[in-house]
Amino acid sequence: MKRTLLAAGWVVLAGMTPVLAHHSFLAEYDGDRQVTITGVVTEIDWRNPHAHFYLDVTRPNGTVEKWKFEAFPPNMLVRNGWKKDATLLPGMKVTIFGWQARDGSNLAHSRHITFEDGHKVVSGPPAGTGGGGAGGARPPQ
Repeated sequence: MKRTLLAAGWVVLAGMTPVLAHHSFLAEYDGDRQVTITGVVTEIDWRNPHAHFYLDVTRPNGTVEKWKFEAFPPNMLVRNGWKKDATLLPGMKVTIFGWQARDGSNLAHSRHITFEDGHKVVSGPPAGTGGGGAGGARPPQ
């Protein structure tokens, strides 16, 4: 009887807990659709399961597009040498290499960020690998 009540209690609690869906790279992004976007950072969101950053991209005709980039989770960014309040800040002009969303929207999964002084930081895994290991598409040189 105690086991039954305990199991029922867990089922009820699990049903009340919001579920955060985690997706595979290939479910949302196209590994064949490489993008290199230059813009000004407007916001950085250091929340799990993935960090996100936002860019304002000025097109040749003067219009500004808003882009959202997915990155590694915050703890992986730190393990790759990022500092939350120093590495990437609003107002910085950067170039981001990554892969665009399958739906063609202004959403992409980032691989690395190049700063105005030329140095680069890793911000996400190679296309489709999920874990940042060797392999996957290489950024254009």
